[in-house]
This record gives sequence, structure tokens and C-alpha cells, in this order.
Amino acid sequence: MEHFHALLLTFLEMTFIFVGLGMLYSQRRAIGKAPFYMALGLLFLFSHFVSAAEIRTVLFGTIDFEVGRIVIFLPILTAYLMVYITEGTLAAQRIIIGAAVLFGLYLYLGELTRLQCNWYGFSLTSGTEAVTLDNLLGGSRNSMNLVALSHLFDFLVLPIAYTRFKNFGLGRFFCILGALLTALLLGALLSQIIALIYGLPASFFNGNFIARLIAGFWLAVMLGIYLAKIEVDIRSGGKSPLDILFAFVGSYSRSKELEANLREWTDRYRLVLENAGEMIVMLTSDGRIIDANFSAARLLGSANPGELTNRRLFPRMRVLDRPGLTLGAELDGPVRFQCRLDEKSPESKLLSCSLSPMRIRGQLLLVLIGRDVTEESKLAEEKARLAEQLVHSQRIEALGMLAGGIAHDFNNYIHAILGHIDVINYLHQPDDPEVLNHLEKISTIAEQAGHLTSQLLGFARKGKYQVTDLDLRQLLENSLGLLGPRKQRDLSVSVDVPDDLKPVRADSLQLQQVMLNLMINAIDAMANNKGEQILTITAGPADASPVPLEPPPERAGINPADYLFIRVSDNGCGMTEATQRKLFEPFFTTKPVGKGTGMGLAMVYGTVTNHQGWIQLESAPGEGTTFYLFLPAGQGKVKS
Repeated sequence: MEHFHALLLTFLEMTFIFVGLGMLYSQRRAIGKAPFYMALGLLFLFSHFVSAAEIRTVLFGTIDFEVGRIVIFLPILTAYLMVYITEGTLAAQRIIIGAAVLFGLYLYLGELTRLQCNWYGFSLTSGTEAVTLDNLLGGSRNSMNLVALSHLFDFLVLPIAYTRFKNFGLGRFFCILGALLTALLLGALLSQIIALIYGLPASFFNGNFIARLIAGFWLAVMLGIYLAKIEVDIRSGGKSPLDILFAFVGSYSRSKELEANLREWTDRYRLVLENAGEMIVMLTSDGRIIDANFSAARLLGSANPGELTNRRLFPRMRVLDRPGLTLGAELDGPVRFQCRLDEKSPESKLLSCSLSPMRIRGQLLLVLIGRDVTEESKLAEEKARLAEQLVHSQRIEALGMLAGGIAHDFNNYIHAILGHIDVINYLHQPDDPEVLNHLEKISTIAEQAGHLTSQLLGFARKGKYQVTDLDLRQLLENSLGLLGPRKQRDLSVSVDVPDDLKPVRADSLQLQQVMLNLMINAIDAMANNKGEQILTITAGPADASPVPLEPPPERAGINPADYLFIRVSDNGCGMTEATQRKLFEPFFTTKPVGKGTGMGLAMVYGTVTNHQGWIQLESAPGEGTTFYLFLPAGQGKVKS
């Protein structure tokens, strides 16, 4: 029973050693690799001391085994295989070099100690302790050399055997078991050969061999469980034994060079990533920030990317162009979208984003790359607005040319009609009242047609103008006087013009007609108001305008100080955007048939444009309409 307890204790000790090494290795990303390699080196050195002391444990009957070579070294060998499987050849080479250096130090210190034991003048040159230590080191030197060579041979064979079994397509556990058993068998065989060479006692099928097989199977089971639960096998197979051997023997310096290059490129990549102009963020699947670059910190309102760690990003983003996309839901692949960041903040940003899923060590992560397109979007909107203005201006210009040509010819015909009526009245002097009535109707209709042609010519900017410096307050009051009492009934009118306002450079009759048309349109728009009808007319310098100046492309670059504005506002029914787009086109009207010709605002547009000015408009259904006329300011004396 005591032998069983001792054997069980030895078995638990071996298990504890491997589990301890596995725990240190699994935490290498948190605490570094140094604790693992230090523990590995100390255990390797300790196994040699235990082997030199020839501490043994009974397996069964009279068969026993060495504790140092089985209980301590085999977990080291299994941990070495674990490093090779998870990190590759270069990491395994480091362990081999470290083991060789440790063995060399052991030999050096052992020989130096023996020299001191037999050298007169040192404190250990006499006494039973010196003799005992000298006999121990001298007697174990050959066996230690045998053990060391066997161990180094195991280190070299183990990865070759594992890779060959991997090439055969075996499962991971069988590759581990086959590699361990192959290394143990070949190591035992090498030990027998070296023992015969040195004249040492040798037996192949002894307690050490049986214990090594049993321990190798148990350690293979534990390593297979560890790899399945924690680590990832990076070995792909497909290499011959010579390839693997040469990789260990002849390519260490090349591997170090490649590692240095890899480290250099990693640093370069990190530098580029951190200083990229786009926002780059690594997220968990639920939107928590893991890592971010400086651009991301700047966009997200943080001075240091580290301050963003573990913050939720998705609640701050609203997707604009992908209605079916839910941030935080599982993705099949990369998706592109535009979103609004911090929508309720005054510093809200428009981002063009790409969100890509990726897996690292089995964990789903998301990589978000975003570009701030706020200014770009504003420029695009401004460009679209200017393009729309240009197209509208060109369309109005084309209509104006057509209307001008028609109005000119039509005006000639009207003059001819009126002239023939005068000839009839002068030469024939008809007495028939019915004939006279028809002639008067013809004359009236011709005069109305003449007024229409005048409006067409005004729209086409072909009318005659007498431009002078005008007192804007006087002109607005005269225009209001032309409305008459009937038009101003139930109407609340307010006119606000600064006393020190510059004169406006315009034709008095044409500008008066413009104001009259705008006021008549405003009164018509307020006809169905249930409450008070309010007409507000204000004027002032353009640089004090209530709205930003939006001159047409041909007026781009004007100086606001050289212009005045006139604001005509009502609280009528307002207009839709579709109506506003067609408002200044000839013959377009929203009034019932017979109530309007559709030429009033067309004439307004033509007259203001011909005065080197422009019109801006604000309106919405049910919220009234406001016209802004921008006209050049005069410099001379005011002409009343």
C-alpha cells in the first residue's frame, strides 16, 4: 500500500507540474512569457539534479523508475511540444538553445566544483564533505551526459514526429501521442547505444521505459484537452522530415531576421494605423470599444484613444441610408453605410463607415472604419444647389429669349391693330353705336394685350430702363398707394426702412411695378386667412440681411456692402417646394382660371435680374411666404 501511495503521489506531482506550466503559458499575453520560460528552465535544471541523485520510485514489484527523467522531465517535454504546436519553430528553437545552455552551465559548474574540491587552498579541499561531493559529481558525470544527450535528442525528434503524423492526416490527440511515444522510444534507444559506448549498464525494457510510456499517454491526454479548450494549433503539415530538421538546425538566424523584420513592419503598421486620417475602431460584437486610433478619439471627443476603451459606440450612431441595418446584429460580411454621430449635439458629424466582422482566437470582433464627410456633404449640397440654380437660370434665360421674340412681334401686331382702329375712326367716323362699341372693345383688348407684351418684355429683360438713385422708403410708400383703399381693407401693413439707408440703383417705374406685383400676390395668398392678414415690408443693407446671401453663379463673389435688400413677407397659405421651383416661369400660376396670367412673378424675376440683382425665397405650406430682393445700392443723390 505504501508503494501505491508513493506512486500516486508521484503521478499527481507530474500532473501538477504540467498543469502549472500550462497555466503560466495560457496567461503569457497577460503576464508575459518570462514566468513560463523561467519555470521551464528551473524544472529542467532540477530534473538533472534529481537524476544525478538517482531518486527512484517503485512502479510494481521490483521494477522502479527514475523520478527526474519521468516525473519532472516528461512534463517539460510535453510543454515544449505545446509551445511548438501553438507558436511554431522559432519558439521551439529558443527552448532547445536554452536547454543546451543550461546543460553547459551545469557541466561547467560541476567541473569547477570538482576542481575546487581537489585544489589545495580552497575551503573544500579537505574533509568528508569534499570527498563526497567530488565522488557524486565525478560518478554522475557520464550518466548526466547520457541524460542530457537523450533529452536534447527528444527535443529534436518531437516536432519532427508531430509534423509527420500531422502529414498523415491523423487527429490532434493521435499526433501528440504518436510524437511523444516516438520521441521516448528513439530517446530510449539512443540512451542504450550511448550506454554501451560508455560501458554503462543498459536495459531497454526496464522500469523507466514502461513508466515513460504510461506517463506519455497521460500527458498526451492532458495536452490534447488543453489545446482543445484554450489554444489553437498553427501547424499545417505538408513538410518532410528534412525540411523540419533544417528548419531547426540551419535557419535560426534567418528566423531571427524574419522576426525582426516582422516586428519592424508591425511597428510601422501600428504607426500608420494610429495616425491614419480615417477613424479606425475595434469593437466587441455589442459595440464596446476595444482599441481606437487618434482620428477616432478626435471624432469621438476624446484627447486620448485609451479613454475610449470599454465605451459603447453604437448608441451614438444613427444609420441613415440602410434602413434594415441594425448595429450590433450579426453580420455576414462587410457593410457600408452613412450614419449621423451624436445627432442631438451641435457638433454632430456625418460619417461614411465600413463595418467588418472578424474572428480572433474564436471571438467575434468588429472593425469600424469611418470618414468624416460632414464638410464634403455640405459642399456637395452647395454644388447641387448652385447647379440647380444654374439650370433654372438657363431655362429662364431660354424662355426669356423666346418670350422676348414673341412679345416684340406681337407688340408690332397690336400697334398695327390700334393704328387701323384710329384710321377707321378718323376717316369713316361711324355713327352706328354697335359699331362704335365693337371698336372700343377691340381697342381695349389690344391695350390689354399690349400690357401683356410689356410684361413679357420685362421678363425677357428687353424693356427700356432709366436707372437712377432712388429713395427706397418713398418708392415703397408710392407702391402701397397704388394698391388703393379696397386692396388694403382688412390688411395690416408695416413698412420699416432705416433713415440712413443708401439709395437703391434702379428704374423707378419698373421697381414700383415689381413691388406692386409682390404685394398683390401676397394679398391674394392671404385671402382665405381666418385671422389677421399681415403684410410686412422691410429694407436694409445686404450685409444685415436676416438670411445668408445666396447669389446666382454669375453674381458669385459680390460685396454685400454694395447691395440692399427688400423683404416682402405675408402670413398667407405658403407654397410647396414643387411650386417654388416653377414660380418664376412664364404663364405658371396657382390662381383659378381668369384670376391670373402667370406673368407677374416672371416679370419680377426679369426686372430684378436686369438690375444686376437676384431673388431669394422662403415659404412652406401654411406658414406664409417671404421674398428677398437684393438690388445694387446707389452712391449719388436720391431722386424722389
